[in-house]
Amino acid sequence: MATTDVEELIKKWSEGLPLIRDLTLNDETQKCLDIATKILESGCSVDAIKQVAFKEPSKTPAVLLSAIGSAESKLKLKACGPHHMTCVFAMYGEQNRIRTKAEHENGQDLLRMKVMQLEWLFKGEDGKTWDIIAVDDGCPNDSIGLARNIKAQEGYKNVILLNLQEAIDSNTPFFVDDRGLKTTKDSRKGGAILYALYWAAKHWPKEQHNMFSFFSKPAAPHYIMYTDSDLSTDMS
Repeated sequence: MATTDVEELIKKWSEGLPLIRDLTLNDETQKCLDIATKILESGCSVDAIKQVAFKEPSKTPAVLLSAIGSAESKLKLKACGPHHMTCVFAMYGEQNRIRTKAEHENGQDLLRMKVMQLEWLFKGEDGKTWDIIAVDDGCPNDSIGLARNIKAQEGYKNVILLNLQEAIDSNTPFFVDDRGLKTTKDSRKGGAILYALYWAAKHWPKEQHNMFSFFSKPAAPHYIMYTDSDLSTDMS
């Protein structure tokens, strides 16, 4: 595709978009994914689009730049073999950002948006699955309670919500003996991420069993990614 044709596409996709992205607007997050889908359907290579869009990035809408990144991620995921990916993050003081913009001026609706991005990314990818593990590390404002309400409302099956205090109350040796945790205040974010890793490793099967065979095979690779709770990094 000629450079002029790519420029026309970018001009078309940029129409009506602000230069700066507002993470509190769900419509912008959806717009990123919609444009990413159009990029993939355009038949134009992502590298060619990047060459034009990132020539002067300060003049390209941030939503479009994010969409290009999402399209590139989708292509990279297609090239991967079967696997399961777990996204982990800690929740402390997220009682505002976990809400919608309508509920709080700083609301990002972060849990729903992360799920939406991951659903888009993994859609149509046979043998590739994902889940989210979010850990409350002693938030005094009940971030986990708000997250549980959203999970129940939306019926999410692959969102796991944990509380670091559970590891302490159950006297899990790695946290109580090795790290000396008596309360969540002894660790905060580091302990929360470690608990997510611990839980993921403990609950992921080492083998896959086939009901039609006496033999088992190693489970698909299990990858774990860490992110912040806010939407500063797209999951797609």
